[in-house]
Amino acid sequence: MITFQSLIPGFDDPLSVIWWVLLAIKLVALADAVFRPRAVFIAADKLTKPGWVLILTVFTLSQVFQGWLSFFGLIGIVASAVYLVEEDLDLGEVADVDAAVRRAVVAAGCEV
Repeated sequence: MITFQSLIPGFDDPLSVIWWVLLAIKLVALADAVFRPRAVFIAADKLTKPGWVLILTVFTLSQVFQGWLSFFGLIGIVASAVYLVEEDLDLGEVADVDAAVRRAVVAAGCEV
């Protein structure tokens, strides 16, 4: 008989599916914070890059070792959501403005 557990190993029940989805969201937020240039955080006048990386790392590890329903696991969900929704939009706008300024400077014949 084919069951949910035999179709996808590692997903024993619906709560484990939620666990994996939340871990993926936290890892995406952490990867974005790690690979985004430090200057973008400064230009957006937001929390610094090391601050976000530290927060997202601690709360991602808390999910791995304590579970997503722990106190720190729930705070991690909120922190990841705040980074992905609010900070990523602000940082994206700064990156777009920075790219537009660079194009204008190059078009004017100046060096960047």
